[in-house]
Amino acid sequence: MKTTALYDETCSLCKESKQIFKKIDWLRKIEWVSLQDYERKNQLISFDRTSLRRELHIITSNGKVLKGYNAVRHLLLLSPPASLFGFFLYIPGMSFLGDPLYKWIAKNRHKFLRKKCDNGSCSL
Repeated sequence: MKTTALYDETCSLCKESKQIFKKIDWLRKIEWVSLQDYERKNQLISFDRTSLRRELHIITSNGKVLKGYNAVRHLLLLSPPASLFGFFLYIPGMSFLGDPLYKWIAKNRHKFLRKKCDNGSCSL
């Protein structure tokens, strides 16, 4: 079973992140599903709509839900060219830096993507 990554198909940062991960997912362990499709299909696991749009959510191959920083480092582990960096992010104490950094980037993505985010979805 693959890990399912839920991304916002209206968010430029989300779409670009998906494209990068698809390039390094040599073993095809990640299935990318837009959260809009996921919500429409009444999937087994339900999520808070606002939370889904604030940070990346994944459902691992064993059914565990990870979000934000924890989701990104798990995806990095699954991607051979980035797995060493993924292991680095699991070093004790790294989450004290990585989690706030992830949340800051997610919160401020509209500042980074002004030219690409004309529909307002990045401002959540």
